[in-house]
Amino acid sequence: MAGIQEQAVYTFSTTAGGATYQYDIIVDSQGLISARNFRTPLGLIVDPYTTLPAMVLEDVYNAQDQITQRATTAEVSSGTLTWAGETTLPIVIAGGVLNNTNYRVVYTTPDGTPLQTTGKTITGCTAEAPAAYGTALVPISVPYTVLVATASVSTYGGTTTILAADSGAVTITFPVAMVTENYRVVLTPNGIFPVYISAQTKASFTIQVGYTMVALSSVTVGYDVFV
Repeated sequence: MAGIQEQAVYTFSTTAGGATYQYDIIVDSQGLISARNFRTPLGLIVDPYTTLPAMVLEDVYNAQDQITQRATTAEVSSGTLTWAGETTLPIVIAGGVLNNTNYRVVYTTPDGTPLQTTGKTITGCTAEAPAAYGTALVPISVPYTVLVATASVSTYGGTTTILAADSGAVTITFPVAMVTENYRVVLTPNGIFPVYISAQTKASFTIQVGYTMVALSSVTVGYDVFV
């Protein structure tokens, strides 16, 4: 008799305030994703959501987003980009792998610098940094992964335009109210800028741009909701 996999466990760690915190992101047999087993070298943390530093909680939510994306996407290409002062670098995808440009590119920068993807075709795209990245003397290596969707990535999603005239915020109202406020919203800004959820209810959530927008300007943000 073959064994039945009940769950998959991914262990993450965050260092904050001189202490290292570990936590497990668990995917059960029904595909539900949760965070459990918060701990330090001193032992388990009984009430993590009221005692953990905000930085650690943010990393926990980001880790859940990562695992959610992994569970609904497949890797089709990967590699490493070496930045030596460039603002853009090309990414080449082997011919015949893709038949459309509905893919995502995930970058792992060693210092947290955000990169964006532009000029997508079925055989490649361009990685773009906000400024000259790395130097000839001290180049920076950045692994990347090209992902395609294998299933519907969310129960509800779309794209919205946020205007400076709206104080850099927009509220998304669900067609039908959620049964719980404990849903997750994954944001995908079309560009390199901070954005976050500033309010969340069963009926709606508010997307807020994390900087003061210039008068008459606008930005576009994609969103996916996971229940």
